[in-house]
Amino acid sequence: MNDLTDDEQPPRIRGYRDHAPPDAGKRKARTAVLYTDIEWAAITVAAAADGMRPGAWVAQIAYNEARRANAGDLLDGRAIAELRAELRQHRRVLTNIGGNINDVARVANSTGALEHAAQAAAVLRLVRNVVQSSDQLVEELRTRFAA
Repeated sequence: MNDLTDDEQPPRIRGYRDHAPPDAGKRKARTAVLYTDIEWAAITVAAAADGMRPGAWVAQIAYNEARRANAGDLLDGRAIAELRAELRQHRRVLTNIGGNINDVARVANSTGALEHAAQAAAVLRLVRNVVQSSDQLVEELRTRFAA
């Protein structure tokens, strides 16, 4: 959570942030932050998942994000991994759809007619769903990672 190696880290008391580096000085109260019940519930769940108290978790996340923003980093490692997994899934689905469209085209070209209209309609529905899902993913990326 800070720039010290594991060997240089002072011990952390469970639920709290790491100690401030000796040259950074003592931490001081700087502000009071207000949350809705929904925001606080989300914070307490995320803090518990990281084994931290909510206030310590918020302070650590805020500091990490400030450092990242000041350094010009747009995405953190976890967000990039999630994005890559989602994009791989979309690519796999689109590859499968391409195979289905080739099958439908092969039948239509060999017979001169489309005998399996229900199958063709199912493929078109699948294409529509993937396009809609891709649009939602792009919109999520815009809202989540827009500078």
